[in-house]
Amino acid sequence: MIIMRLIGGIGNQMFQYAAGRAIAYKNNDILKLDSIDYAKYKVHNGYRLNAFNINEQIASMHEINNFGAKNRILGKLARMGIYQYKKETFYIEMSKNETKFDEKVFLYKNLYLSGYWQNEKYFLDIRDILLKEFTLKIPVKLNEYIDIIKNSNSVSLHVRRGDYLMHDGFIGIEYYKNAVKFISQKIQNPTFFIFSDDIKWCKENLNFINNPIFVENTGSELEDLELMKNTKHNIIANSSFSWWAAWLNTNKDKIVIAPKVWFKSRVGFDPVPESWTKI
Repeated sequence: MIIMRLIGGIGNQMFQYAAGRAIAYKNNDILKLDSIDYAKYKVHNGYRLNAFNINEQIASMHEINNFGAKNRILGKLARMGIYQYKKETFYIEMSKNETKFDEKVFLYKNLYLSGYWQNEKYFLDIRDILLKEFTLKIPVKLNEYIDIIKNSNSVSLHVRRGDYLMHDGFIGIEYYKNAVKFISQKIQNPTFFIFSDDIKWCKENLNFINNPIFVENTGSELEDLELMKNTKHNIIANSSFSWWAAWLNTNKDKIVIAPKVWFKSRVGFDPVPESWTKI
């Protein structure tokens, strides 16, 4: 059995599920999800994987304890290098500041995993499976934007502000200027669809884009994800949410623009696939 601890917003949950799914698939094993943290974790709309057609099995408290994962404090100390778990069934991603691929996790059975696993090498081999599983159980009623998206050289542009403003995570406007310039040189008559948690700011500051379409009043972030993955090209933020929209985009000729520096404070943190363009 593989148990994956879930934490964070929908993008982080998708990374965690994808890595656990790939490890279980390779070993012909069962994946179960530890969603206990969401009893208290209410930001980013809480647990959201249950909206997808995933192979969802939730681990019991007995199973979690049996794998040595009961003590969250020891887990934090282990991540800091202060404490070393002796139990062979507990495997923690040692640094959340890096995105190194650790192939050793594929060698274990009966394993509890804790981390973020933000590297497509963990799950690239099961891309076809994930494309099917990361579809919605209840299809959203895509609004008036979808027709324009499908009938134009559509480009999703995602701006994340919100909580990023509190810890210097906002990527900055120069990145978007350079990304728009780059993609405008590559495709004819691009139509930019702006997605953000701060549309007001975007309207005031993205005036260098010709006739942008600001996506507003969608039903939820799930509808935003569906719309973004259906555009022909993507300009993503330093956000796991728009990362997944671009990764799930099945346009074989897609151009994906991503930040060269994901977080200034995290040297070595680079989740961008080699096929994407970093600016």
